[in-house]
Amino acid sequence: MFIAQIYPARDVARVAALRRLEILDTPPTVEFDQIAWSAKTLFETSAAFVSFVDEDRQWFKARAGADMVETDRSASFCSHCIAYRNPLWIEDARDDPRVFDNPFVTGAPFIRFYAGAPIRDVDGWLLGTVCVIDTQPRAHDLRLETGLIALAGMASALLGG
Repeated sequence: MFIAQIYPARDVARVAALRRLEILDTPPTVEFDQIAWSAKTLFETSAAFVSFVDEDRQWFKARAGADMVETDRSASFCSHCIAYRNPLWIEDARDDPRVFDNPFVTGAPFIRFYAGAPIRDVDGWLLGTVCVIDTQPRAHDLRLETGLIALAGMASALLGG
């Protein structure tokens, strides 16, 4: 499996910025839940998340349509979004060399489509994403991507970013 690489020194600083916010493992909040549900509704996907990528895990602050609370970072699609520092749209995960052998592609929930937009803090650190997943491939749609970027901006604003 191709694991997204963030330069180690940069990732240490990024994780430190995330931990300074003290958001990891906090209870659900209406505002973040609304962002996840808005993304799910906008895209009409099976699930959407507000995720934060820690050192070894991806933790979901909010989720719509899924029960997962966290995943191992090595299986995180969102790590790729953070590594590339831009929105990420994977039309068909089975055909993408970054994730085709990801356990969430080859097994349940059988992800085929992923789109994520980065959440940034006030200093510009990419801490996580607002993302959507589905079991059906999906062609790129600039209008939907723009909506996802806006939702990530709302999540960033909630962090003071």
